Amino acid sequence: MVWDLAEIALEIMRPHTTSGREWLIEDFLVERLREAGLEVRLQEVPGVGDNIIARRGEGGFLIVTHLDVYPYLTPEIQEPWVEEGVLHGRGAVDTKGQIAALLLALQESEGPVEVALVVDEELEGRGSRVLEVPPGCRGAVVLEPTELAICTAEAGTLEVRVVTRGKEAHGSAPWAGDNAVEKAIRLYNKLLGASFLKHRHPLFPHGAWVNIGRIEGGYDAMVVPSSCSIHLEIGFAPGLSADAVEDEVEEILAEAETMEVLDFSPPWETPPDAAVILALEGAFRRATGKDPRRAGMPSWTDASNLHKKGVPTVVFGAGKLEVAHTPWESVSIRELEKLSAVLKALVDSPPARRTV
Repeated sequence: MVWDLAEIALEIMRPHTTSGREWLIEDFLVERLREAGLEVRLQEVPGVGDNIIARRGEGGFLIVTHLDVYPYLTPEIQEPWVEEGVLHGRGAVDTKGQIAALLLALQESEGPVEVALVVDEELEGRGSRVLEVPPGCRGAVVLEPTELAICTAEAGTLEVRVVTRGKEAHGSAPWAGDNAVEKAIRLYNKLLGASFLKHRHPLFPHGAWVNIGRIEGGYDAMVVPSSCSIHLEIGFAPGLSADAVEDEVEEILAEAETMEVLDFSPPWETPPDAAVILALEGAFRRATGKDPRRAGMPSWTDASNLHKKGVPTVVFGAGKLEVAHTPWESVSIRELEKLSAVLKALVDSPPARRTV
């Protein structure tokens, strides 16, 4: 039976698989993997569900992506659809479209490969944290939206919540109070002058950044607010000490009532001559006839946990990261087909590429 990429993607996307609900597509994926000639087993992830682990032969690279989708702020869950060659809907690019491309590549290839479809990436990354790396694993490809650039490095992230305190007063007499929202804004502006924001890396043209994801404070325009909370994500490229970044952030935000570190992940970079990078670049050239582009991944991915396990890792996939986590998530079917062709070429690469 010949599989259709769009139909597989739609089938995977229909169930709403936020973290803890990945089991809704488990049976479908296990069946497709077995049809492609892979041996499949489940790995329990306590408190979440099961990672799907599959393999065919020996000596292949490990290909990893996640089963859960981001829990959008908009409550509406639209039926996924394809329009004018574009796949639309929750999980289209992050990462159910990537899974469909992988399944098609596995069906059309015969070479050895290891596959891990993991749970809980969008929350705590518990699936990849407990993932059992195959013995002798020589490299991994983590499927995420990169516009088909091969990301050999990933930015570090520091997620913090800051609370400022002030004093209430009538809104028409603000000089009598102490505005907590204004305090928070001043701290944010001070943070924008941090020295680490000047750091540059060839794979990260935007350098470091600060994103205000949420701000809460005050009650009404006629009351000076006495408290304010800001939820921030700070990203920074490899080449900086993660501890030094955290220390500088804490120093800048010292005037706040409280500063809570919610999450912290250091940046990482795979050596440029790693076998998995060279193999994927070769597969890209054979599949597309073009030279691949190297880049840096600005967002945390499951690759971070693989890197911690000592696995040379790259992040690679179809579509734009910027549309993930939005109600207009989408990806081109043509780009997913290119991804599938590259993955097929990687799996079917000659044995010479696997020599150490």
